[in-house]
Amino acid sequence: MKLINFYSSKRLNSLLEEMGAELKKIKSTNAWDNITDSKLAELLKKGEVEVSVDEILTKDGVFEYKGRKVIVYIRDQYAKYHTRGYKFHLTKCTAINNAFQNKRNSRYVVSLRTDGNFKINLLDGDQIVQKDLIEPMKVCKYCLGQLDYKKYKSMFMKEKNKICNEFNLEEFFSMYNHITNLNPNGYRSSTNAPLNIYNKGFTNISKSIRENKDFKCNDCGVNMSKKEHRHFSHVHHKDADKSNDNPSNLEVLCIECHSNQPGHNRLKYSNDYRSFISKKSKGEF
Repeated sequence: MKLINFYSSKRLNSLLEEMGAELKKIKSTNAWDNITDSKLAELLKKGEVEVSVDEILTKDGVFEYKGRKVIVYIRDQYAKYHTRGYKFHLTKCTAINNAFQNKRNSRYVVSLRTDGNFKINLLDGDQIVQKDLIEPMKVCKYCLGQLDYKKYKSMFMKEKNKICNEFNLEEFFSMYNHITNLNPNGYRSSTNAPLNIYNKGFTNISKSIRENKDFKCNDCGVNMSKKEHRHFSHVHHKDADKSNDNPSNLEVLCIECHSNQPGHNRLKYSNDYRSFISKKSKGEF
């Protein structure tokens, strides 16, 4: 839709004459400012940018650059270690923290990329073996443990490997940007906070998620897919906000694991809970 020119419109000028009003042009000294931070501009355009160690901050447990949640990786890698597979990092785990403290002569890159592929250079000493390779990387397991991402620390090794192999950067950014990346004027108040109650469509959302997860508990792995067992499967809001039905905020839990979540102890006094524990002890799942 194209706006008319209010100063040359015959119809509007005719109305002004009838009203005896005068059309005055508004002059403003304000001008549109482009992004003057060249590194931020490059990050937003290319999805990643090389920065100094001192510019990388950790906020809310994860890396942040210029107010944006990012991941970090080392661009210049030694060719002899390449086959082992380098990792990208979510937080200051043991491995990356040592590198940060020592300020090793490495090229740190902050990235917003979500495709799992990253630009790297392979080195042999001071010699460049290959430059500007686009290589896939996996998430650092130390980072997953430090953040306890999806209850990583309490999982068995098989489940930990699954979380690592299925790690999704889009889901990660969605989760942390939604929960923690608040602007100064975006805090909830008594007037703008949504009611902490289930949305009208939550029953259907819960059914869909439980079906997609085959009624399997995300914590203990118990299978509740039998029709008579499905009511033991619950959908839990990770951030305790019942109004936040973002898929990254929802997980399927059995009633026992759900009762162990903060503020859910009341579930242990229900008939469903006692029935579940009894059936579980008899090996019915």
